[in-house]
Amino acid sequence: MKQAEVLEKHGSLPMEGSKTTDTRTDNAQHFRDWPNAAGFNAPGDQREKVSLHITGAFPSWVAGSLYRTGPGSYKVPVTGKTKPAREEFKISHWFDGFTTIHRFDLIAGEGGRCGEVHYSSRSQTDELIEHARKTGRLDCITFGQKRDPCDSLYKKVKTVFEPHITGGPHTRNVGVVFRDILPSEAKTLTIEQRSERKLLTVTTDNNSAKHFDADTLEPLGVTEQRHVHPELTGPLSAAHAEHDPVTGDVFNYNLDFGPRGPIYRIFRASPATGETEVLAKISGNDIQGAYIHSFFLTENFVILCVWNAHYRLKGVSLLWERNILDSIAPFNSKNDVVWLVVDRRHGRGLVKKLTSPAFFSFHSINAWEQAGTGDAGSVDIMCELFEFDNMDILHKMYYRNLVSNEAGALAKNPAAGKRTASGLVRYKLAGIPTTTTRRSSQSTASDSRSPRAERVLDIRSPAAGDLPRINPTLATKPHRYVWSTVNRGRSSFIDGLVKTDTFEKTCVHWDCDKHTPGEPIFIPAPDAESEDDGVLLCVVLNGETETSYLLCLDARTMQEVGRAEVGRAVGFGFHGRFVPT
Repeated sequence: MKQAEVLEKHGSLPMEGSKTTDTRTDNAQHFRDWPNAAGFNAPGDQREKVSLHITGAFPSWVAGSLYRTGPGSYKVPVTGKTKPAREEFKISHWFDGFTTIHRFDLIAGEGGRCGEVHYSSRSQTDELIEHARKTGRLDCITFGQKRDPCDSLYKKVKTVFEPHITGGPHTRNVGVVFRDILPSEAKTLTIEQRSERKLLTVTTDNNSAKHFDADTLEPLGVTEQRHVHPELTGPLSAAHAEHDPVTGDVFNYNLDFGPRGPIYRIFRASPATGETEVLAKISGNDIQGAYIHSFFLTENFVILCVWNAHYRLKGVSLLWERNILDSIAPFNSKNDVVWLVVDRRHGRGLVKKLTSPAFFSFHSINAWEQAGTGDAGSVDIMCELFEFDNMDILHKMYYRNLVSNEAGALAKNPAAGKRTASGLVRYKLAGIPTTTTRRSSQSTASDSRSPRAERVLDIRSPAAGDLPRINPTLATKPHRYVWSTVNRGRSSFIDGLVKTDTFEKTCVHWDCDKHTPGEPIFIPAPDAESEDDGVLLCVVLNGETETSYLLCLDARTMQEVGRAEVGRAVGFGFHGRFVPT
């Protein structure tokens, strides 16, 4: 069946024989009768692995461990003496929820199937939760936590000069994206922590990284980018590092707010050798410090897209506001997006700057080089991402708007903006030089005659969504399919998954009434014959029973092939990582 013929085709309903436990505690009104509250305030740890009931089949070649990270809960009962008195402390923004890491172990069995699936989880912020329980507040810089409206001007000024909670691994709320630990980071742990342990790392949108035991999920230590290289002292970075698919090298940026303006340091770090190199230092009159969650990597270049989420007052606003979101200036559609192309092979630093009309984004999808249409000795770069018309989506992500029985979700006119739909877009960056003279890594980007990046593909929601995944074997190469989450208006959060065909501009959906999925993880089939030959693993909440399950979909047809029932709610997380056996 052709893709166009199955456009909007829905996935299967719950399978017969699946075991769930009805744990509903109230009959509260939910947005469009699509309950999701259990996934935003999930129960505590499950440190001992439990065996899950399987229906259908997981193919044996998905044997391994699926890790998920993100908020587990956002409410804490207050036990200490607080003024004004309150019974409950609430996190304001989904990006600040108390991090929990989850692990699903898929164990190969007989007959080409996985015979067992085990689940475990562990909170990563026990000490931070206890601090909130005792004080009814968070005393650290966050993404979007609102200040206590009763704070006096004196108290607000005082907090500017107080250090944020530094603490240890049980305090720092780091948990957006997984990556491998770097040698310089591992050296900060004790010999006992490093010995005979499998270690993984989680990162966020600041310069810190948390390291944990991949088996027990115990948090072990926290480092900052200065531990990787002494020049990386700025406070902000991308949660999503990029990785060379051949060498495994890690690429990222560090954003510093200097007296003359922001400075981006683009760097490469080797997990194999521990070597770290600053590829470019970029500043200039037209370079803005911005909230940049992800960026792009090709075979020869790093591409940083400075989209329209600029910090006010050269970043000083962070000290006063104490959160990222309130430190960002209002979206200005008249300000161009700036594309910075950095050579990652030959030490040439910044090789080209381009511009395009204003937009905002969270997630890059992929990027690759192709034969140039410009001068000899140049290539064109194709950059694919999910694009938003403005920053309304950041305000949509407050819990009061996402949780189906909270005030914002139920209001006729929610506080969040209405223009929150995304588009899967592709930009062409033409004429990127490959043979220019070697330059210093110290670069400025003040050329006002920058060429324009051309938008060459635009597929709008609900044919595309966000939290994207591609076949990982095609990273830095041309590809056809993108799998992502989508919301077609039936839920206050997410109401399905979508496979987008960028060639035909068509899509196939999977959904199930009142079931909320998270990010899909694509796992290629061994000896795959096509790009979409594989499966998707996804954690889904059944809103009616308030229990979650691990879903396995055929990535080609978007039809269910198996599921494993957890029997309790698993918190809606951000991102995942699959580690094969």
